[in-house]
Amino acid sequence: MVVFLSDLTKRTENEFNWHFDHQRRQDEHKRKSTAAIYCFPNSCLHIERQQLTVASHKKMLDFPDKSETRNKTRYRISGRFFKHFSNNSSIHGLKFITQDGVSWFERFMWILVCLCGILFTSFFCWKIWLKYENSSVFTSLESPRFPLNDNPFPAVTICSVNKISEKRLRFALLDPRYKNVSFATIQRTLRYMTKLDRATKKEHDLGVLSRFYKSENITATDLFDLLKRTAPHCRDFVMDCIWQGVPDKCNDYLSYRPTDDGMCCTFNGAYYNDQQLGIQSRNYQPLQIDGNGYRMGLSLVLDANVNDYSVTNGKFDGFKVLVHGGEQFPDISDRGFALGVGTETYAGLKGISTVISNQAVSTVPHKKRGCVVDGEVQLNYFTRYSQSACVAECTTRKMQKLCNCRPYFFRAEESVPLCDVENYSCISEVYEEMRRNGINTCGCLPQCNDQWFEPEISQASFPGRGFNSSRTFTRLAEKLNLEPDLQYFKSNVAVLHVYFKEKTSFLYKTDIHYGIEDFISAVGGILSLGLGMSFIGAVELLYYLFFRCYVPVLSSSQERSSENSTEEPLPLSYRSEKDNRSLHSSSNSPNSSTLNLSDSQLEEAITKPENVKMVEIALD
Repeated sequence: MVVFLSDLTKRTENEFNWHFDHQRRQDEHKRKSTAAIYCFPNSCLHIERQQLTVASHKKMLDFPDKSETRNKTRYRISGRFFKHFSNNSSIHGLKFITQDGVSWFERFMWILVCLCGILFTSFFCWKIWLKYENSSVFTSLESPRFPLNDNPFPAVTICSVNKISEKRLRFALLDPRYKNVSFATIQRTLRYMTKLDRATKKEHDLGVLSRFYKSENITATDLFDLLKRTAPHCRDFVMDCIWQGVPDKCNDYLSYRPTDDGMCCTFNGAYYNDQQLGIQSRNYQPLQIDGNGYRMGLSLVLDANVNDYSVTNGKFDGFKVLVHGGEQFPDISDRGFALGVGTETYAGLKGISTVISNQAVSTVPHKKRGCVVDGEVQLNYFTRYSQSACVAECTTRKMQKLCNCRPYFFRAEESVPLCDVENYSCISEVYEEMRRNGINTCGCLPQCNDQWFEPEISQASFPGRGFNSSRTFTRLAEKLNLEPDLQYFKSNVAVLHVYFKEKTSFLYKTDIHYGIEDFISAVGGILSLGLGMSFIGAVELLYYLFFRCYVPVLSSSQERSSENSTEEPLPLSYRSEKDNRSLHSSSNSPNSSTLNLSDSQLEEAITKPENVKMVEIALD
C-alpha cells in the first residue's frame, strides 16, 4: 500500500485523504518493512527501516487529525469566500473590512459602520412591514358624475298605516272557527302581531290570549292567515300606477309580502317565496333606470280609505314608504318616511354607488376591509348579499335559539314553527336588541359594490285647483266609473312620485391605503439608504451563498461519502510543483538513492520542512 504526503503547509483538506485501511493493518503483522523517500531540492533519498509500525510512523510524522484539518480548512475557505464577496459586492463598506493593507482600527471602524447600517435597515424595514400588515382600506370620491344608465331602479315598499281593514275583519270573523272570538280580542291580538314594540313586557296578557286560542284550537298559522286576508292589499289602496309615463304598466311589478310593519306592497322587489306561509311573488327582471325626472320614474295614487281603519300603528293617516335595494330586507318601521293623505310628495333620489378595487379584494380580508364582495358570504334566504338581509337572517337564528320559533316576516326552515302569541314578548325583546347591536352582534358588513338612494322629499297639498283638468283625474274617473269627489281625495288620497333627480350619481371607490408597490418602494429606499443595497446586490448575495458556499460544501460532502463507501482505497499521487512528476514506491526510481539511516538521523531529516518536498511511505 502506498500513501503520498506532500507540502502540508500549502495543501487543502481535500488533498489530504489518508488511505489507511485500519482493519486490514490490524489483521496483518505490524512488523513490516518500511521505506521512505525524502525529496530534497536536487535529489531523493530512499531510506529503509525495519520494524516501523503505522502507529510509530504517524507519531513520528506527527500528522494532524483529519477532522481538525477539515474544520480549519473550512474556516479558511469561508474566509476566502467572504473576502472575495466583500471586494466585489456592490454593498457599501464591506470591501474596507477585508481590504489588504488596512489597519485593525480601520477594520473595526468599518465593522461598526456596517453593523449600524444593518440595525438601521432592519428596524425601519420591520416598521414598514407592520405598516403594510396593519394598513386598512380607505374610501374616496371617484367621480361626482357617474352615469346611472342601465342601473336597476330601486324597490319601493308602501305600507298603509292601517294594518287591518275593519270590513274584512268582521267578515273573516263569520268563519265558524272564530265564533267564540270577539272583535276586540282579535283586534288586540293583531295589534301585537303588526307592531312588535307593543308586546314588550306584556307576558301576562299574551299568555292569556295564547291559552284562549289554544282552547279554541286556533294555531299561529291560522292567525297569520287571518292577518293576510284582512290587511289592505295592493289592489285595495293603489288607485293608479304609472311607470315612465305608461299607466298600469307597473301593476305587474307589485307584490304583496310581510314586513316588520305588517303586510305591505312592494314595487320592483326581488323574488320572495315562503312556502310555509303560502306567499310567493313573481320572478321578473328588475326594472332599469332610463333617465331622470319624475316622468321617467314611478308615480302612484294611493287611497288610504281612513273610514276603514281598524288596527293602526301610526299617529297620522296615510302611508309609510321605504326606498331600498331589491335584495334588502324592508325594515320600514325603522327607515320609512311618512306619506300623509291630501299631499303630493316628490321623492327625488340621489344615487350613491360604491365600488372596490380588485387589489383590495385580493390582498385584504373582508373583516379588515370592512365590506363584503359578491359571493364572499352566502345567505340562506336571499339570493344576493346585503347588510340588512344578513341582519335579518341573524335575527331569525337568534329568535329560533331564544324563543324556539320565528315571526311571520322572517323566513326559516320549514321545521321551525311560527311564533305563537305568547312568544311575541320574546321576539320583540330580541328584535329590539338586534336593532341596537345587530350589526356588531352578527358581524354583518356592508357590500363593497353597493348602491343606495337618498331621497330628497318635497310635498304640496293635494288636490289643487288644476287637478280636475289633469290626465290623472280623467283616468281615475274612467276607472272608477264615477265622478271623483275632490273632498274625498283631500282626506283619503296621497300621490307619490319616486324618480332620480340627476342622470348621474356619486361614485366612491374603496382601495388599499398602503399596497405592495408602496411596501417594495419603501423597503428599497431603506435598503439603499442604510446599506447602499439594490436588487442586484441582493442577487449577488444569494449567488455567493448558493454557488460559492452551498454547492462546494455539498460536492465535498458527496465526495467524502463516496470515498468512505469504497472498499479498496486508491493510492494518491501529488505532483511536485516544479517538475509536476509523481513519486512511486519503487527501489528502481531513477532519481532516488538508497541510504540506511539511524532513528535519530531519520527523525532529524523529516523534521526539516524546508528541505522535504515530498514523502512516500511504502508498506508491504
